[in-house]
Amino acid sequence: MASATSDISKVQTFTGNKQQRRSGKGPRQTSFYKTEVTTLADGGIKSETYRTDAKGNNTVKISDTTTDKDGNVTSKTTLSTATNAERKALQDPNSRLSKSIKNQTKQADTKAKANSTDPGGGKVDKNEATEPEAGDSQSASTPPVNTTKDFGDDMIYPLTMAPNQDVITFTALAYAVKEIKGFSFGARERVGSGSGGARGRGTVTLPIQSGIKDANAAGWGEDTMNPLEAMMGQSAFELVMAGDASNIGEAGKQIQQNTADFQKGLGAAVVSSATGVKGILGRTQGVVVNPNLELLFQKPTLRPFSFTFKLSARSPDEAKMIVKIIRFFKQNMAPQKGGGSGGTSANLFLKAPNTFQIHYLNRSSGAAEEHKFIGMAKECAMTSLEVDYTPDGNYSTLRDGFMTSYTISMSLKELEPVFYEDYEGDDVPADAIGF
Repeated sequence: MASATSDISKVQTFTGNKQQRRSGKGPRQTSFYKTEVTTLADGGIKSETYRTDAKGNNTVKISDTTTDKDGNVTSKTTLSTATNAERKALQDPNSRLSKSIKNQTKQADTKAKANSTDPGGGKVDKNEATEPEAGDSQSASTPPVNTTKDFGDDMIYPLTMAPNQDVITFTALAYAVKEIKGFSFGARERVGSGSGGARGRGTVTLPIQSGIKDANAAGWGEDTMNPLEAMMGQSAFELVMAGDASNIGEAGKQIQQNTADFQKGLGAAVVSSATGVKGILGRTQGVVVNPNLELLFQKPTLRPFSFTFKLSARSPDEAKMIVKIIRFFKQNMAPQKGGGSGGTSANLFLKAPNTFQIHYLNRSSGAAEEHKFIGMAKECAMTSLEVDYTPDGNYSTLRDGFMTSYTISMSLKELEPVFYEDYEGDDVPADAIGF
């Protein structure tokens, strides 16, 4: 298998109503697109189309199509990330967008087939691990390509799953660090459903189980600041920000105007510090210094997710698929050796494990689309995986040695928090739950 990406094309799509589109005078939207083609082992190809900017960055996957070796379309999916105008254009084979994608697919297919053989004429093994030679440099924000095994996109359980059944997919991704930009970090874009592009290391498709849930939270905590601390803190802050010491003088005036109260508070603080006695004012005066207790926002939180699947084989092929799926999760959550630049330092560091993108897909219409009525998830790390080889309480195997059933329980956590602005993104429809 080999992959290649087409050149970027600038395409206009109609955003008006049907009558305006027919007249050719409706409002238009101009966007840039590119298509990535991956050759398949059976001679077919998989093409994935992305909306980008003029330089090919900020990619958002909008569709993918699989064709067999004879050019017949075997599957075609328009993702929820596509705009209404793009959806209508993709449904019309004569639209500018459809024609552009067709040309891009031919171009990328030609490149991919040209890249599928090495100079000696042998096929390139996509699963073969490769390390950069000493002295080679790679962008910190771009993961090395093909440094870990690609399990493929054909892992599905059960094998006889109905095409209109809703599913959950787990796509393994090569870990990518966030780029530092000035005083902030670059955004980590959510990967669309499908192969995951250049970072993809395979996708597992499973039926949606019961008990799916998410838990959004924010880090709030109690905090106190008594009046003297508030006064001095504000004065110091304004002195630092504006270089103006007038507020310190104002604080002094406040103390002079309330000498008796401040003496009482200061005396209690001295006694408490010297003797260790707490609450001296409460015991002697029946008062306490007003702590101004308030609940304040402290930090965002990272959402956890947990899933449990019971996998029981009903055929030898399904048993092999179950084993492949379990290995997929086990291997991709494991850290990787070879984080050094080579030579004696090759194993000085460890690479981060691959991460996972989770998608709930609604396939009731025959097309796989992001489920709008189940919460979305950002890119996740798998923090634990438990495999129960005897889920029915007794040791039981099939004739060929496979266990009769397996239960896998996994825990994942998002790599970054969910923010207010995430709900306003192009990949979140207005009528969807969002994150």
